[in-house]
Amino acid sequence: MQFLFSATLFVSAFLLFWMQLMVAKMILPLLGGSPAVWNTCVFFFQTVLLLGYGYAHLMTTVWKPRIQAIAHSVALFLPLPFLPIALVNGWTPPADANPILWLLALLTLSVGVPFLLTSTTAPLVQKWFAYTGQAGSKDPYFLYAASNLGSLLGLLCYPLAIEPNISLTQQSWLWSGAYGLLIVLLLGCAVIVGRSPLQSALDEPTATQFPDPASSSVSLSSSGASPSTAQQGRWVLLSFLPSSLLLGVTTYLTTDLAAVPLLWAVPLAIYLLTFIIAFARQPTGRDLSRDTSTGTYPDALVTWLPLLGATLLLLIVLRVVQPIGVVLPLHLLGLLVMALVFHRRLAQERPDPRYLTVFYFWIAVGGVLGGVFNAIAAPLLFSSILEYPLILLMGLVLLQTPSFAGAYGGGLRLSLTLPLGLSILGGGLLIGLDLSGWQQNVLCFAIALGLLLTLRSTFQLRTFNLVVGLLLIVLLTQFSNQGRGDVLTSDRSFFGVYRVVSSPQNGGYHSLLHGTTLHGKQSLQPERRDEPLTYFAKTGPVGQLFASLEATPPSQVGVLGLGVGTLAAYATPTQTWTFYEIDPLAQQLALNPDYFTFLQDAQAPLDIALGDGRLAIAQAPDCSYDLLFMDAFSSDSIPVHLITQEAVQLYFNKLTERGILAINITNRYLNLEPVLAALAQHLRLATLEQHEATVSEEERSRGKAPSHWVLLAKESQTFGNLLTDPRWHPIPPVANAAPWTDDFSNIVRAIWGWGGTP
Repeated sequence: MQFLFSATLFVSAFLLFWMQLMVAKMILPLLGGSPAVWNTCVFFFQTVLLLGYGYAHLMTTVWKPRIQAIAHSVALFLPLPFLPIALVNGWTPPADANPILWLLALLTLSVGVPFLLTSTTAPLVQKWFAYTGQAGSKDPYFLYAASNLGSLLGLLCYPLAIEPNISLTQQSWLWSGAYGLLIVLLLGCAVIVGRSPLQSALDEPTATQFPDPASSSVSLSSSGASPSTAQQGRWVLLSFLPSSLLLGVTTYLTTDLAAVPLLWAVPLAIYLLTFIIAFARQPTGRDLSRDTSTGTYPDALVTWLPLLGATLLLLIVLRVVQPIGVVLPLHLLGLLVMALVFHRRLAQERPDPRYLTVFYFWIAVGGVLGGVFNAIAAPLLFSSILEYPLILLMGLVLLQTPSFAGAYGGGLRLSLTLPLGLSILGGGLLIGLDLSGWQQNVLCFAIALGLLLTLRSTFQLRTFNLVVGLLLIVLLTQFSNQGRGDVLTSDRSFFGVYRVVSSPQNGGYHSLLHGTTLHGKQSLQPERRDEPLTYFAKTGPVGQLFASLEATPPSQVGVLGLGVGTLAAYATPTQTWTFYEIDPLAQQLALNPDYFTFLQDAQAPLDIALGDGRLAIAQAPDCSYDLLFMDAFSSDSIPVHLITQEAVQLYFNKLTERGILAINITNRYLNLEPVLAALAQHLRLATLEQHEATVSEEERSRGKAPSHWVLLAKESQTFGNLLTDPRWHPIPPVANAAPWTDDFSNIVRAIWGWGGTP
């Protein structure tokens, strides 16, 4: 019987994560792959999960078990009209506004009902198992580990097995079939519940006693009393902090540290693993969280967490990102340790099984609040990824609350370690503190103060720790606002964090960085002000392309991706140029003459069309461009939906018969040349490519950067004298090539090379 209930939870959790990743990929052609898109999707799914948990709590509170089984068995068939999973047709994101509300509405109409009904499984099936009176039913929380194991495997299987081999259309139908299996399993559980005696462990206070972390006495929940308001508040905070930390780490790693494809999956896997460990039990049934020989809980992680957390805070505020092989694992280790500490404490606070559904409801509330804070509030309130260090700091303060630290042994070591860690943190912050530039971030301080006061009322935070926390937050916000002296401005939008940096080399430069990737650079020397630099240098592939077109210059030029407008340096008075840019903030920075002047100095009429490049260029007349550049990036990653078969076909619809499509595939992690080779083979296009992998030190000092460009045209003769240029080569054909489409792409294999068909 335990196997049936465990299998049901496993399958439902697997389906939930499969749906999340599948739907996120469906959204790529509409919004691209920005971390903010993923965080908004996570927030949506957390919110619907909360509704599902609320449904389970209401049902188990109002109805008897047999009625629950019957009612839910009927409700399971409600998602069938919404299958197979697909996005609502005809929806396009707003071109000049934050797309968060639009995305939430799209997700609600497309997948809200199937996800809602699937999400009810975890609390409902655990409550049903408690009704059965079987072995283990008095403490059914161990089943939560099976649920999180399903989530973890769903997360890992999708990019490694499902996405590389199955198209989105096939995935939708397979998911529908798997949902049918879930219906069968849930009906089996419902039959068992309907036949089980109703006088079960939930009809009376259980004999199982869970220790109260704040004292040596038995907790109220273990004696059968209703959980107190303070206890429910602790459940919310103990789930909110890891949830927010997960999203903060993900955003920080994928934008400010390393824009590695699929890196976002690693923090999420760690987060799920901590749930599995915290709620698992040993074969003997003993709680893994508690050391019965001493009556306390393992304290090694709690003892060393302050030093680890303080180290991470110093790395963040000092902007230490190298060596990546050390810094990246440290951030992931910090997430692992802090999430495990809080989730383990959450497991210790679990109530009598009669209150199981309300326990999971408040856990879901904490998860939603984490999503709201990181995905919705933070991009609007903070100009940098301040939410990550802020939550780290809150976690360190929480460790010193009496009701938290009292649950662990080794209190002396903890009391010595935390002040040491905070001293290191304070010293590190003061190193970069510019006392002449105090400009308090009032909103950040207000939010932090509210969190600290919540900790004070819920976890009995001492006044001393409250004051220390407030002082550290003041320092943290000040340091974040000031940044390094060479950062002229730092701002944030839905699509990421931008920094304009000034450097003094060779007369000075202004550079635009999106996350960790350089998106444009301009010399401050008057005689070099109009010189194209970085990936667009005159001695590089782009300069060679324009030189080859001098005899028959293009009259209409389109550019997907604005950057700082560097390509406008090639414009001539007889041409018309159109830039397509999805992020209004990027446009503001490129048009600000205090930072960049390529657009103002351009010799041709320029137009900037806001919106996703693929959707916006679809509005242009067919055969209107002679030359089209695809130079759109999210940090270091090209949005997949811009290099699919459908996208390239669209571009050539907008090009003249002798038009050229130039694609910048410069990348530190992805090998996209075989991807474009497969597209060219399928669409019968001519190709040329040049990979200028290295540049001399002199060229680098003058602003040139290595680059990799691919040219596509309907006929090879269109490339003119580039065909005889030894620096340019046709892309070698790819055997058994299957082009990327909106329905199928394989990021995993693009990291190491090419191969495979859908």
